[in-house]
Amino acid sequence: MSHLNRLDSMKRMFLLLAAGLILAACGGPATDQQAEERIEDHAITVLVENPMEYEGKTVRFEGILHHMCRHSGDKMRVVQMDDSEMSIQVMLGQYMNQFSPEMEGSELTIIGNLKTEVMNMEELDEEDHDCETTEEALELMAERGIDPNIRPYVELKGFEVR
Repeated sequence: MSHLNRLDSMKRMFLLLAAGLILAACGGPATDQQAEERIEDHAITVLVENPMEYEGKTVRFEGILHHMCRHSGDKMRVVQMDDSEMSIQVMLGQYMNQFSPEMEGSELTIIGNLKTEVMNMEELDEEDHDCETTEEALELMAERGIDPNIRPYVELKGFEVR
């Protein structure tokens, strides 16, 4: 009989150990991959003034949809809530059909990958598909001492309209 009690005790101890390991695995410290997936909020100003620092990273920011591209419909310009002169271009990708010019003025939360493009200003003048708001934004960047030849933009991964 004591042999069965000992076996039951070992089974219970094994189950408790297994449960403890499962709980530890689920509630343990974040892995490097989980830490990289954390998304921090940024002001558009910070992203535009330091684009190379955020190159390739997932960012989140709030802003106002200032302009929807009427030529292609695949991009929009979002301005900072408290500074309408500071803006960033957002490439809509698969979300293109979820935005329209009627949404201009809407408050948004944007999540996406920040990318940079090094521009040659002469090329910009030759391109006829860039919106006037892009040219205006580049001029405002130059006035604030930000290199307008490095154009940051965000590839949209998710959004919320408020």
